[in-house]
Amino acid sequence: MKKLIALGAITGALFMTSCKVNGPDVEPITYPGDSLVVTSVAKPLVIETTGAWCQYCPNGAEIMTMIDGVLGDSAVLIANHVGDWFATDNAASSKFNDNFPTSGVPNFYVNNTDVGQSPTAAAAAATLNAVAFGVDAHVTDDSTKFIVYPRVKCLETKIDEVYMIQSYLLLNGVVAKDYGNGVDLNQVSSVAIVTTGSGSTPSMWAQDAAEVGGTFLIKSGTSYTHDEVLFKHATIGITGWAESDDVATADTSAITLGAWGMSLGDLNPLGNAFAAGDVYGTRYTPIQLEIEKPSLPFEADFSVATIIWQLRQDGSGAYDYVNGTVTHVN
Repeated sequence: MKKLIALGAITGALFMTSCKVNGPDVEPITYPGDSLVVTSVAKPLVIETTGAWCQYCPNGAEIMTMIDGVLGDSAVLIANHVGDWFATDNAASSKFNDNFPTSGVPNFYVNNTDVGQSPTAAAAAATLNAVAFGVDAHVTDDSTKFIVYPRVKCLETKIDEVYMIQSYLLLNGVVAKDYGNGVDLNQVSSVAIVTTGSGSTPSMWAQDAAEVGGTFLIKSGTSYTHDEVLFKHATIGITGWAESDDVATADTSAITLGAWGMSLGDLNPLGNAFAAGDVYGTRYTPIQLEIEKPSLPFEADFSVATIIWQLRQDGSGAYDYVNGTVTHVN
């Protein structure tokens, strides 16, 4: 009888610890980006300075297509427009202009080096670089904004150095034509591969272009599109994490961000002392970057470039690219 009583007590205890009186067990809460695996892979930054008014810039667009065809998401491609509609009131573009100066367009930077009009070999070589941080990002579309949940892993111990993290909204697949109301994105061209459009008739690729491995990635007769266009940066950074819809009671703190983003030292209990192996952007060191979703007069696909920058220690206030990643939103 005593054995039966003891067995009943154990069974009752198990039942009490595995069930709730008012309903089923609550599923464990998953932090956005928990599935991300950050590696030590170097993803080079390729910046093309360009403009819809630039008669030779179709050559740059062809080069960007070729790099994308070879490296794909193993590189971070950004087209920084100057002197056209994309550049208007574009704080990110203005800062990039200052940080990556050029004397003409099209022009390319690979990471932190001006490579003129020959970025291909430099971009390929930069994939073999050692990097101090790895980064990946999860992006959600919240109808009025994109919320970026970055995950960062420190790969080399760094002391008393300032690292920043920022996310940038890129526009893709914007047909080069006149949309009215002063939004004329026809690509001016004086090169044979592209014919300049007129009004709502878009600029067109007049020849096959961007040959990679014997295959042309751009076909004659297709519309010219503006891709990887730098358009906005995250303006709000949030530390902490709302584990429910009740954001008002969540332990979060929001700060206004400039074009270079938020200091990783704000997430690190040791400030700007980073130890190899540390990971930021988890439920224990949460961070969100919010990008306002734009209202556009044209159709576009979106992607988000999330980048780690290092503040130069020469007092110039300039930033060097460390590593980055691109997340496709749609």
